[in-house]
Amino acid sequence: MTASARQRLPAALVGIALSASVMSAEPIPETPGWGGFYVAGIGHASLRSNLVAGTRLFDLGKDQINSLDSRPSSDNSFFPLLTGELTYTFHGGWQAFFGTSLEDAVTLDGVTQLGLRKDIGANGILQTGLLLNGVQAKVWEDPYAEGVARERTNRDASGLRLQWSRVMGSAFDVTFSYRDISIDTERSGLGVISVPCDASCQDLLRRDGDQYSFDVSYLFRLGVDRNHLVRPRLRYTIDDRDGDAMAGDSYWLQLSHIYLTPRYTVASNIGFGQGNRDERNPIFGVKTDADQFVLDTSVFVPLPALGTGWQAVASVLWGSHDTRTRFHDTDMLLINFGLLYRAGAP
Repeated sequence: MTASARQRLPAALVGIALSASVMSAEPIPETPGWGGFYVAGIGHASLRSNLVAGTRLFDLGKDQINSLDSRPSSDNSFFPLLTGELTYTFHGGWQAFFGTSLEDAVTLDGVTQLGLRKDIGANGILQTGLLLNGVQAKVWEDPYAEGVARERTNRDASGLRLQWSRVMGSAFDVTFSYRDISIDTERSGLGVISVPCDASCQDLLRRDGDQYSFDVSYLFRLGVDRNHLVRPRLRYTIDDRDGDAMAGDSYWLQLSHIYLTPRYTVASNIGFGQGNRDERNPIFGVKTDADQFVLDTSVFVPLPALGTGWQAVASVLWGSHDTRTRFHDTDMLLINFGLLYRAGAP
């Protein structure tokens, strides 16, 4: 995760239900036509957060807090899982796509994209795409409002991604992503009563702004049968938010592993990150710098009785976002089950 866990959780609710049989861009088929993959299932989320309010599909989080010194209360919800990627391959190594890519799923970055890929032969695969809101996230208009029922609002994050996979025929991937983050109704700090928070205080807490991420990763194929795929990934993110207490930068280091067998596939990720804020949060008087941890495992089992391309999928994810204030801490546990179908040429 590059941004904080509270920002990325809604995407993870969809993205973590998937993983991939590979951890880099798949070859573009030579035969023109439709393809892609589709997933349907059900999930369960257990969340402890004062900042996340759910997604367009379901609500999470407690409406009311009575003290800014309290640790977040836990909340639980079941949710439907429906995602995938639709592709169309043209002559000449071009492919159009829409949806959540397999690679995004395995890197815990389940965004929706509309874009194009181009196979440039031995030099790799180039990709450009618009980043769109898939399952739209919800946050609180004023997460700090005390003693009243807080109101939910939408968080939009649209942008652009440029990616070069298998750079010059190597196992390196490099990616640049830009996101414009917008809160429909931003009232952070307006309902605080235990400490003063005037207009200048509220300006420091504004969450709108731009986000820039830079990724580099390398794929190792290990084992006698080269069926152990290991990808270390380093991401650096700049959060240029309107509020200086929300702005800053972060590093994310992730190690992904996939074990391939004819009977099943196991995909796992372990990640650690650090986020640094530019200014102190005016309500708490400290910078809400954070340490972030994620551990997840997904299992895929082919279902030949249903036909070629069908798999059962089960995933579990644990994540933690630990800051210098109890109020901003986040813990989450996600468990998902579903069916995956892959269509078209592999």
